[in-house]
Amino acid sequence: MYAATLSVIYDWLRALELPAVLLQPRGVDAHEVMLNVRMVQRAAQARRIIAIGGGLESYLPALERALGTHCPPIMRLMEHLLPPPDDLHIWLDLAYARQSCTWLMRWAQVDGLATRAVRQAWRRVQLLFRQLEVRRDGLRSYLQGKYYLAQHDAYRPLTRSLGLHSLGSLQPDEEHPPSLPRLRRLMEQARRVPLVGVWSATPEGIAATVARRLGVPLVIADTLEQPDPERDYFERYANLLTALQSLARERHRVA
Repeated sequence: MYAATLSVIYDWLRALELPAVLLQPRGVDAHEVMLNVRMVQRAAQARRIIAIGGGLESYLPALERALGTHCPPIMRLMEHLLPPPDDLHIWLDLAYARQSCTWLMRWAQVDGLATRAVRQAWRRVQLLFRQLEVRRDGLRSYLQGKYYLAQHDAYRPLTRSLGLHSLGSLQPDEEHPPSLPRLRRLMEQARRVPLVGVWSATPEGIAATVARRLGVPLVIADTLEQPDPERDYFERYANLLTALQSLARERHRVA
């Protein structure tokens, strides 16, 4: 059994029909997961722990200390992807997501888990990635060269592949503490460029207010950072592309 730190990794493992358990608690953002006893117990039973790495799962050193010599190998995907990613949200970059699944298959082969069913599942997963890539590529001509603002800009691995430019995140972070002057500067920038909308994982909050003030669409776009027991990675990504297709159609109609 593999222990997945995040729901996107868990979904990949399940899609490959590999035995897996999820460490990320339900309803908790990928960046905000804190180590608890249940996570330690689940990790202790795993053959490998599959993580994004790069500091995203800040609790990993504490998990290693808690398990000591009984800690399973921690496989940090960021250390295996080429070229090295410059953004932690690798699951929104389809090339990195596909590479990640390739590494899962390699580890499954090493561990003697690459059964016929797993190999068949790998072919299905490759087809699912291809379908997403075709849909994504079809959006590029409508969106490339445009700009967007985001509540929390986890979207850049996707938007770069579409030729979209990010003006930045509205949400304060370690680099940008709460600042009204900064918010005003972002809105002034947004008024000077072809802005397609303001992106947010939820319909409420500052993103909705800024979209109204700028007179642009509020794009409800899933970051896939929280577990969703009703939909897996591939369905959620497809829904994200559907939201962008609606935006592209609206821009084409107005034009």
